[in-house]
Amino acid sequence: MFRKKAPEPERSPLPVRAVSAAGELARRGVDMTRDTVHKELLERAKSQEALSDDQIWRRYQFRHLAAFITIPALLLGTASIAAAYGTGLMRSEQPKVVCQPLVVPAPAMGSFKVTVLNASGQNGAGHVVGRDLSRRGFVVGDVSSAPRNLYVKAPARIYHGKAGLDQALLVAQTIDGAELENDGRPGTGVALVIGADFTKMLPAPPPKPPSQKSYRVNVYNATWRPGLARATLTELTARGFSPGKQGNDPDKSFLPNDVAVILHGPDADLAAAQVQRHIKGAVLKEVPRDNLTIDVILGNLYAGVIPAAEMPPKQAVRKDPPPTVSRPCK
Repeated sequence: MFRKKAPEPERSPLPVRAVSAAGELARRGVDMTRDTVHKELLERAKSQEALSDDQIWRRYQFRHLAAFITIPALLLGTASIAAAYGTGLMRSEQPKVVCQPLVVPAPAMGSFKVTVLNASGQNGAGHVVGRDLSRRGFVVGDVSSAPRNLYVKAPARIYHGKAGLDQALLVAQTIDGAELENDGRPGTGVALVIGADFTKMLPAPPPKPPSQKSYRVNVYNATWRPGLARATLTELTARGFSPGKQGNDPDKSFLPNDVAVILHGPDADLAAAQVQRHIKGAVLKEVPRDNLTIDVILGNLYAGVIPAAEMPPKQAVRKDPPPTVSRPCK
């Protein structure tokens, strides 16, 4: 019923012998080390006993002098190395040369043409930007929507050619975050594409009044008095305005209680204000018009332009410092 337990196999006595041999070698090594150290100490003691008192005193002084010189030298050397690294005198790598942009005089704002394309998705953004650029002195060409396949994420992207880099840099100063791209176009003209992140133009100094010779003034008579338009236009021409048309009002306005109504487009408000200075009581009226032409409609209360001797003095023309642009590092 019960099976006998199988006898365990006989183990080899080799491991026991190996352990015994290793222990014997360790004891011998310890004994040899003790003997060696003991022998070295005996020899040092004998050599010490052979020295005279004067020799022992000199050796003692030498050790103290060596410690006095070595320890401060190590501390001073460590501090010097740390200071050298701190001031940049001990650096393995050469300092990087920082490129400085080249600042040059900007081209005249009226010396090149700016095309405005609206890719922002905001209705009327192209007209707003074009009008603002015109008031700053830029020559704005075509203002239209950008092609559908042209997407710009930045507030604006300004395309230019090799000869139009400075012109593009000057236009970029009007919109924060505007980016430049050289598309190889000839000439100095640039194209400003309004992007999806556009919000507004950067602030600019108040625009300077336009030259009186840069726009035309039409004078129309809406009263029953003949020759009124011709006489008024002659007087305005003598004061430096460019003459336009004169005659009866083509719209046949009825102004029984008005001195004069000055019609102007959105971009000609400053020009209309110049004409208004010469006609006391005239009112300004903005109309849909994309040019700088001014229409003066004379009403029943009109009595003539302000005499030249009674005209208020002209405001001094503001002198702005010449603009500059910073060419990027190459």
